[in-house]
Amino acid sequence: MRKIWVVSMLVLLIAAGVYWMNVSENSAVESSSALQIVGSEALTQMINEQTDMTIVDLREPELFAQGRVPNAINIPFAEIKTEYTSIPKDKKVVFVCHTGRMGTESGNFLIENGYRDVYNLDGGMAKWKGKIEQ
Repeated sequence: MRKIWVVSMLVLLIAAGVYWMNVSENSAVESSSALQIVGSEALTQMINEQTDMTIVDLREPELFAQGRVPNAINIPFAEIKTEYTSIPKDKKVVFVCHTGRMGTESGNFLIENGYRDVYNLDGGMAKWKGKIEQ
């Protein structure tokens, strides 16, 4: 009888351990959302593969009109904190700016507000090597 009790307790402890490992692993994934950096080549590949994403150009409308990453929308940096809710939460979001600084700040802001899969173009338009849409 004692052996059955010991074996039952071991099975219960193992099951509890497996359960807690899965819970911790899942919460680590959920809470580990961090701004990701994407280079020109990787973003070009995402565009070519028609990845479900929203590309947000943070530059002023005049610069946006002169040339932008294909399929980008324009939400100037000065307006991102009031207009961010127009960006879908269920898609990847890629920020583009002059050199990357505003994209980092905007990306971190979105993550703080519940967005996942948020990217910043490394070096911004200054390092963009892909096609330019006008």
